[in-house]
Amino acid sequence: MFDKLKKHHIGIVITSMKRKEMERQGISFHKDEVQGVHVAFVMDKALGMYKEYIVQEGRASKIKLGFYHICYSVENLSSLKEVEDFIRDKKLGFPITKLEKSGSLECGWVRFYYLKHHGIIELNLVNNLNV
Repeated sequence: MFDKLKKHHIGIVITSMKRKEMERQGISFHKDEVQGVHVAFVMDKALGMYKEYIVQEGRASKIKLGFYHICYSVENLSSLKEVEDFIRDKKLGFPITKLEKSGSLECGWVRFYYLKHHGIIELNLVNNLNV
């Protein structure tokens, strides 16, 4: 199922020192109030998706540095439900956040899951939700 979903970004946890270094190089971070972290999205043309740099603070304060998650885009609520049903029915993992509006313009409504033997994934509902 996941091989059929479009990858939106990979999340990478960095230190506040690395953030300062990146800002000196011209990369802009913003505060994601939902997660309580500073983030920057940088398009990686070779990967064909964003790299999301997440400062190790707020919700991410206890997360190890380096690769953290992969984010998959889903087009609508029906597609989101299909993915969530697949995860539940196959007993692949469980949700770790509720569906919430992202604090970043690059994403829409997001929900994080823990998948057994894989780690964290993020589902990004691309189309706006009126909730």
